Amino acid sequence: MIVLGVIAVIALGLLLGFVIVQSAFSHRHWRHVIAEGDTPTLLAAVEEALETFRSLRPPRGMPPADWRGLQSAALVAADRDRCRVSVLAEPDIRVIGTERREIGPAESVGRRIAVRMAERLLYEIPLAHFAAVQVDVYTQYRSQDGAITTDCLLTTQLTRDRGAETEWDEQESAAILADWRTRERAPGAAVNPDEHAIIMPGPPPSEPPPDPPRSDTP
Repeated sequence: MIVLGVIAVIALGLLLGFVIVQSAFSHRHWRHVIAEGDTPTLLAAVEEALETFRSLRPPRGMPPADWRGLQSAALVAADRDRCRVSVLAEPDIRVIGTERREIGPAESVGRRIAVRMAERLLYEIPLAHFAAVQVDVYTQYRSQDGAITTDCLLTTQLTRDRGAETEWDEQESAAILADWRTRERAPGAAVNPDEHAIIMPGPPPSEPPPDPPRSDTP
């Protein structure tokens, strides 16, 4: 019985080792494919990563409005070196006691979302290694006639080199954005995120790309 147990343990170890090696080779293959400029495969990898982010549980202490904003992330465009996404910010409204109170406006939520989303795009997208990213933050409100209007609150751009210099956990989001290429909405001055964008939206690929390998760690 002891011999059979040892054999079973060895067999299990060999199987796990084979799976790990296969996964490593698979990731290396897809990284090489994307590095060679296969945009459809890259887009599929980014979409898969965004979907993985949506399935995660919110970190302890993160405002619900921030988490909903991060989950709203939508891919605008991407290529081997650049990635652009949009997110939707709403006011930070929480229940305190028995009352609903606005803790912060959509602008404050949008700044925090922009910083966190940029960090994800630079460091948490499997298979991708972007040199620059852009995050466009929108908000929605209902006008007097009942129509829903969408406005761009801010757009920000960040290079990987600048990201390496950013004190992600030490500074307020407004101070971080001030060091990046950021434009925010002002009274009477709308923000056009397509102006000087790092990459413009393009048509969807005509053929579905191959599925990149799933990753449990975004």
